[in-house]
Amino acid sequence: MINPPMKTSANGRALIEAYEGLILSAYDDATDRVVPAGGHVRGTLTIGYGHTSAAGLPRVYVGMAVTREEADAILSSDLAAVEADVNHHVTVPISQDVFDALVSFDFNVGALDRSSTLHLINTGNLAAGAQALMLWDHAGGRVNAGLEKRRAAERDLMLTGKWRGP
Repeated sequence: MINPPMKTSANGRALIEAYEGLILSAYDDATDRVVPAGGHVRGTLTIGYGHTSAAGLPRVYVGMAVTREEADAILSSDLAAVEADVNHHVTVPISQDVFDALVSFDFNVGALDRSSTLHLINTGNLAAGAQALMLWDHAGGRVNAGLEKRRAAERDLMLTGKWRGP
């Protein structure tokens, strides 16, 4: 556990916002299309910056819309839970940039606790931990270009303190 607990910086939040994108109406994350009333959802119903009902309140429903301010508040709430998870699982001192990259990864994948990235960082091998992020670039059994770019941005943030936008 990181002591004292860390919070996502403005730079880390910017990375998450850039890669999640902002959609103010409920959309299907499999297609990134707004779901009309009575429409079919193939993936997960999502709103704002990647918020799903699984992340907590508010529950996302077809036809739901939020303002930018509401989306920002929802993201802050969602990030608090992810920050707590990262703070709990990381057992070594890390920089703000490493923390931000881990929050972005866990926010997107939800699997920090099962990743080799976490194990490698906790054993002091930051470079290998950062490179292990690149193993998480698949969706539906195939390399996904968007995930590949996001993992590279998270890796770069960990190792250099800088990331390139999507």
